[in-house]
Amino acid sequence: MSDRVGNNQRLIVSHSVLAGLTPLIPIPIVDDLARVYFVRRLVRKLAAANGYKVSEEEIKILADERDSGCLRGCAIATLLLPFKLIFRKVFFFLEWKRAIDTASHVFYQGYLVDCSLLEGWCAPRGHRSFLEVRAAIDAVLGRLNTSLIERAIRGTFSQSKSGLKSAAAILARGLRRTPRTASPEQVGQAVEAVEVREAREIEGITEKLQDAIGAIPSGHFRRLREDLASQLGAQARE
Repeated sequence: MSDRVGNNQRLIVSHSVLAGLTPLIPIPIVDDLARVYFVRRLVRKLAAANGYKVSEEEIKILADERDSGCLRGCAIATLLLPFKLIFRKVFFFLEWKRAIDTASHVFYQGYLVDCSLLEGWCAPRGHRSFLEVRAAIDAVLGRLNTSLIERAIRGTFSQSKSGLKSAAAILARGLRRTPRTASPEQVGQAVEAVEVREAREIEGITEKLQDAIGAIPSGHFRRLREDLASQLGAQARE
């Protein structure tokens, strides 16, 4: 397989950009639900691209973070909203950093999920359950040096601030009437209503980020894939 999973790289990159937009959406709780929706959609599309028929529960296993259902973070975000409105510049800097971190994490997560599916490591093709594969992905992500991708994303985002703000504004308008008690699927319906306009806004950003990632030595991705294979082998021996 290609070190960069060439056939699905655009899919992974575009969803990394979309997930990276969510910290810039000024709607507490709903912004996190939008991120969950984008990551689940990425996993669903990667599974289809690799010929897997997966259940919603299996998608959640590969997509969701362990604390994605936690209300504590959502409550804190709601309490911080008045301060965000007062100290817009300070909080924008923090959310900008979170946007880069989110996009980086989703890229690597998507890459590793794609590797697992393409290599046939997941059941029913392979012998590892989705839970085992997700545990291995988390272990690899936990010790990963993300500086190369973060640098590529930071550079691309810095060159594309107006486009990112515009795309985030489109998403925010689509999500404005979404209740904070909504599910990621309900958020997805609101996103789909503005998807055509939003896709046009991020098209150029996706192209730039693909070019930036293309300049990263292929050995970085090869080692990442090998680390995942080694982690799965270590789990099997335990």
